[in-house]
Amino acid sequence: MEQFIMNNCKIANELRKYRDLTGCVNRVSLSDDPENYADYVITQELSYLDMVTANAVYSLWRSGEGKNGFRAETIGQIMAGDMDRRLRPEKQDEVEARLQRLAKTELYILADHDQQAKQEAYEGPFLPITWESGKSRLRFHFRDEGQMPLYQYAEDRGQLIRLSVSLLRDDEKQGQTKLNNNDRTLLLRHYLLQELEIVRYPANRVDRRELRLLKRDEAGNEYGLLWTLGLTAEEKNQTAEVKRAQQTMEQLMDNWRKSGYVTEEEYQPLPPEKGYGLLLLGCDKPEKKRNKKDKS
Repeated sequence: MEQFIMNNCKIANELRKYRDLTGCVNRVSLSDDPENYADYVITQELSYLDMVTANAVYSLWRSGEGKNGFRAETIGQIMAGDMDRRLRPEKQDEVEARLQRLAKTELYILADHDQQAKQEAYEGPFLPITWESGKSRLRFHFRDEGQMPLYQYAEDRGQLIRLSVSLLRDDEKQGQTKLNNNDRTLLLRHYLLQELEIVRYPANRVDRRELRLLKRDEAGNEYGLLWTLGLTAEEKNQTAEVKRAQQTMEQLMDNWRKSGYVTEEEYQPLPPEKGYGLLLLGCDKPEKKRNKKDKS
């Protein structure tokens, strides 16, 4: 596989970052026009790791390499960008359970007010897959004519990010530091890559992004990046966890700098008083044309 595909539609980003989305109809605004929106219903809460897993499954499906079936280990390898990686049995158990849960999750998107969607509704299992018992592990198969509603919707809206699989692994030949590909590293890697692509996108009005590891709302509830990724620790261990995450983020950015994917001008570490994390800067964007009516 050469490409990893990320779903970057607004519904996907809500599913990654928010909780309490089940048992109700959720609405996403798609522009400044109040009549441009989509509604959706999801039957199970999803985590950021669930969404990374779904991206890996979609990438496999799009590559055409999963036609004869696949195992959980294959999905773990795709997520890590390393098809030679071997997953421990307990990790394979986790991925199998995650795939089964996603296959049992139903998604319905009503897009009749979406000005870019190509059909009124997108619906079905989050992942259209089945499974059977193998010699030692479950073997998964894509359903015939099965569509992934969230990905079909994003494809119609042109909101899929395509990345080289090589960005998901570290290359010591390029002078990169080989990082431990635990859940922390994997989640931060995927999150940073998506945010970098968003900031860099020429048509995006956002040219900088603060990624705070720790952030609280007015009520004191935590909703920073550690919480979004499911990496929160007990209060007494939070300082140690945030420092480990900060170190991992900076190591990832340094590795990508060594490969030429980013430059030093595209990111800055955030200080402790801002909750740690990174500031991403869209340095590669072309200068926007000035409106002739703007005399300032």
